[in-house]
Amino acid sequence: MALVSGISLDPEAAIGVTKRSPPKWVDGVDEIQYDVGRIKQKMKELASLHDQHLNRPTLDDSSEQEHAIEITTQEITQLFHRCQRAVQALPSRARRACSEQEERLLRNVVASLAQALQELSTSFRRAQSGYLKRMKNREERSQHFFDTSVPLMDDGDDNTLYDRGFTDDQLVLVEQNTLMVEEREREIRQIVQSISDLNEIFRDLGAMIVEQGTVLDRIDYNVEQSCIKTEDGLKQLHKAEQYQKKNRKMLVILILFVIIIVLIVVLIGVKSR
Repeated sequence: MALVSGISLDPEAAIGVTKRSPPKWVDGVDEIQYDVGRIKQKMKELASLHDQHLNRPTLDDSSEQEHAIEITTQEITQLFHRCQRAVQALPSRARRACSEQEERLLRNVVASLAQALQELSTSFRRAQSGYLKRMKNREERSQHFFDTSVPLMDDGDDNTLYDRGFTDDQLVLVEQNTLMVEEREREIRQIVQSISDLNEIFRDLGAMIVEQGTVLDRIDYNVEQSCIKTEDGLKQLHKAEQYQKKNRKMLVILILFVIIIVLIVVLIGVKSR
């Protein structure tokens, strides 16, 4: 069984070596770990698509590439949402009459998975923010080129462009630039939305980690108090044992004293005869 931040998810190793079937929530953990692996793979694919998109010539048609970026981003965001819901649902899959040790293990696993997802979502947010920044810088350089090479006009009749002496090639550049700016704005809105969704997931996972940590602290406190009470009980038991030994010694001394008195009385009686 895989490890989650050093926590073994083997039910026999963590709950005790028993022959009973593993808890139902272990299957849920396997599903979450599988989706986490998919998220990591998709993030690598998205990083490659980002590099290809940013390294292409400005005027190249990249509609298919942009569509692939959009689809991959949506898939990653959906996987994050699914993992978040699955982690939140893990406690409901536990046995109703589970032992304290199993409950403690489950809470550790939930907290560990939530923390792993939170760190992964942070990495994805940084990647999206970095891509957004690089894309804006690229568009600023591109816009600067168009501004210096082709002076754009405010809204007006297209015929004015011809009147000012624009060539057909220049008009094509203007039209392509306009379409490109609109496409970039749409991409930026999509990236900002994905970052916003990740922020929400990040906050929820953070709250879950705090909640699980509070429960674990409470369990640790209860275990510590139980240990203290057990030690106090052992001390009282030792005291009772010592007291009982003293009572036995006193009883033996008392019996010996009675025997001596009886023997003295018998001895006096024998001599008086």
